[in-house]
Amino acid sequence: MHVVRTATELSQVQVMIPGPVHFVPTMGALHAGHASLISTAVKNRDADRDQGSVLVSIFVNKTQFNDKKDFETYPRNEAADLKLCEMAGADIVFIPDDDQMYPDEYLGTEVCVPGISKEWEGRFRPGHFNGVATVVMKLFHLSLPDYAYFGEKDWQQCRVIERMVADLNVPVYLVFCPTVREQDGLAISSRNQLLPADERPKAPMLFARISQCADDIRKGTDPRAAELEAADRLHADGFTSVDYVAAVDGSSLAPIEGAKPGARVLAAASIGGVRLIDNVPI
Repeated sequence: MHVVRTATELSQVQVMIPGPVHFVPTMGALHAGHASLISTAVKNRDADRDQGSVLVSIFVNKTQFNDKKDFETYPRNEAADLKLCEMAGADIVFIPDDDQMYPDEYLGTEVCVPGISKEWEGRFRPGHFNGVATVVMKLFHLSLPDYAYFGEKDWQQCRVIERMVADLNVPVYLVFCPTVREQDGLAISSRNQLLPADERPKAPMLFARISQCADDIRKGTDPRAAELEAADRLHADGFTSVDYVAAVDGSSLAPIEGAKPGARVLAAASIGGVRLIDNVPI
């Protein structure tokens, strides 16, 4: 496995491994969800007659954090990340620093994906999706991937990147992979390790409540009523704040008036000082 830290080194190594590039962009603090993405990329690489490479990037992107404290406390463990990448079968790991991604001559050009990035996470994390879209586009230009892999836990992020790729004619095939969960249902996330021990047992109720919300809507409950009920139950479960529970169209993310194919329930709520997001199909 090659570990590179500059764009020049990345280009040099990629020349040595011809064929399709299967790219898994991450912010580190890797876990079973990331391992699943890498493993999927490895399987697809191995199934391709041209083989190619599996590239993982690790970069904690400061421009997508609207809360400086959140950026500073984001978990970082490079040694553990590299071990996971190697065990999962990655060929190249790209670990740029801020100077590589945002050099002195960078004057703040941003990629903005309007509409789909406005509500939900966009409302509660101003500027977040501009930061995500910008860094993903920069990583695409640096790595020139044929395939890029993203987890569906960040459903809105997937839709933002999908729209960016379509609008800007980016020549990459996007692969969206199912959310990986703990045995108790909690969506695996790098931030889970920040949960206080006494609050951790309550965290899976986010998945339980939005699953019940989706089930209620399937059975004919008005989506707005189901959303309010889920939020009330989360407060009763010990969540200190509920930013949103939203029944939406799975593509446009617009609120729905009843169950429909492809619809999702999205949610963000905080417990023990940690903000969790999740989503389920309706």
